[in-house]
Amino acid sequence: MAERISAGLTAAEGRKFGLTVGAAFLVLAAISRWRGHTITPQVLATLGGTLVLLGIAIPARLGPVFSAWMGLAHAISKVTTPLFMGIVYFVVLTPTGLIIRLFGRDPLAPKRESRSAWMPHDPRSEAADSMRRQF
Repeated sequence: MAERISAGLTAAEGRKFGLTVGAAFLVLAAISRWRGHTITPQVLATLGGTLVLLGIAIPARLGPVFSAWMGLAHAISKVTTPLFMGIVYFVVLTPTGLIIRLFGRDPLAPKRESRSAWMPHDPRSEAADSMRRQF
């Protein structure tokens, strides 16, 4: 299920990772500074600047950083994915199903105008007895 993240990156992959994640940290630092924080923007800007510089200077050496970053992303997804799917199920799907049932609609019932082979079955009919002991 879980595959290991390779620590070996090509120069292009390392540059893409360093510039993208570094730029994201720099944007977060700017937002944090704009909101009036003092320490957090310095930390975020340091991380972002370091990643951008490493992405430009030695992109192929960012493999261990990339591997750690993907490991963190995998750990976070173990929590957020079930949480998000549970919220979708209980906040969207369950109330929708209850409302549909409340109004008496059955989405699996055959449509009168359709030519489907799906027919209502009366268990007391002769056809039910003919299905016994088939072999």
